[in-house]
Amino acid sequence: MGRIIVEEPRVNVSITRFDVQQRAQHILIITSFFVLSITGIPLKFSDWQASALWMAIWHGPENVRIAHHWAAWVMIATCAYHLIYSLTRRPFSTEMFPKPRDIVDFIDDMKHTFRLSKKHPQFGRYSYRNKMAYWVVYPGAVTMIVTGLILLFPIGATAHLPGWSVPLSLMIHSDASILAIGWILFVHMYYAHFSRLTMPFDKSVITGKVPIERYAEEFPREYAMIVAAERPTLRLPKDVSVPGLHPHGASHGVEEPALEEPVGED
Repeated sequence: MGRIIVEEPRVNVSITRFDVQQRAQHILIITSFFVLSITGIPLKFSDWQASALWMAIWHGPENVRIAHHWAAWVMIATCAYHLIYSLTRRPFSTEMFPKPRDIVDFIDDMKHTFRLSKKHPQFGRYSYRNKMAYWVVYPGAVTMIVTGLILLFPIGATAHLPGWSVPLSLMIHSDASILAIGWILFVHMYYAHFSRLTMPFDKSVITGKVPIERYAEEFPREYAMIVAAERPTLRLPKDVSVPGLHPHGASHGVEEPALEEPVGED
């Protein structure tokens, strides 16, 4: 089945960006991270009056701690789920791996950002920002999981590690959590949800679909590949026009750059 979707009677044309499993992983990560944040902050700053009021709503810090632990297990399971999914999915995707083209995209993006060029960066399926946001999660997740498990099982941990590993883990876990929350609030939310093309929320993490006009503007290199692959078989209603396609599937002359990645690779 092609990735270009035409929905009627109110015609909406979109492109599939995320499959069901990817959306499920994203929702689980969002939910568990949110619960970890709203339970971890009051535990870290337990001397704040606001923390005391918040924990009273939960009927005590013990319930907050239990919710924090359950959310942590959900996040650990989701991380394991994502790794298994990524390594076993066929065809194996290399789209998220850093490539020399990312350097070119970064330079073009900086030129456009600072008004040194009118040319928009020609991103493929994932921009250098997407890749950076993805890969920075790995060291962060490993750090939080390892230190969290040491704190959760201090007796078992100190049977193999020196005693100072527990207070060190508490310091690292606590401070790294603030860094993670700050990153999500001030960096990820801006680029993923508050940008000009997605404000106020990027629905694709729920629906898996991106409006075709946004796809053509935000990911033009991959969009050209999708159009080239699906043009022969795609049929649109006569009153619908989308970038690169006439209503009956003929080309508007969209440039189709030669890419390293084969058509259809996710």
